[in-house]
Amino acid sequence: MNEALAGLREVGAQVEGLVGDPRALSAIGDVLLERPHDEVVLSTLPLGTSRWLKQDLPHRVERQFGLPVTHIVAEPAEKR
Repeated sequence: MNEALAGLREVGAQVEGLVGDPRALSAIGDVLLERPHDEVVLSTLPLGTSRWLKQDLPHRVERQFGLPVTHIVAEPAEKR
């Protein structure tokens, strides 16, 4: 996680990170209880691989918390 945060900061993003509840909806809810946010950015593995997409997580987050969700799908790393 620290490497990902450092990489995002290198390109100018203001980011924070923490390890939360293993259940995604609970983890998001915990963070939103601490302080309000304008948007949820959700990164998943591609369709077919992602358990979160099989659970329709982006839409569930939007419905449950009433916030816009930006969904980013990870691309597989090139084989070396």
